[in-house]
Amino acid sequence: MEITQRTIGEEMCVISLDGTLNARSAEQVKDAFREVAGKGIRQVILDLGNVPFIDSSGLAAMVSGLKTLNEKDGSLKLASLQSQADLLFKLTMFDKVFELFSDVDSAIQSFES
Repeated sequence: MEITQRTIGEEMCVISLDGTLNARSAEQVKDAFREVAGKGIRQVILDLGNVPFIDSSGLAAMVSGLKTLNEKDGSLKLASLQSQADLLFKLTMFDKVFELFSDVDSAIQSFES
């Protein structure tokens, strides 16, 4: 799993994942959320455009990130879900827990409005 961060302004960043989000990579993703929250970033967009598969550990990592950011009065939005992830979110009803966007730019705009 490759994780990159791009800061937008003082309180927003995009975390982009590249690879499978599963038990092997979930802890790395949780660490990324803790790192940005520790820097005072409160608005996070998780770019899943290069994540072909997410399992239950991956879902747990995203819930952990949501909780970490909520504790800092922040929020997490997800962007660019591939078909497997999109189906997973609908089946588990996580599409009611997370705000989902078709692309990163749409998620950024939602924070700005």
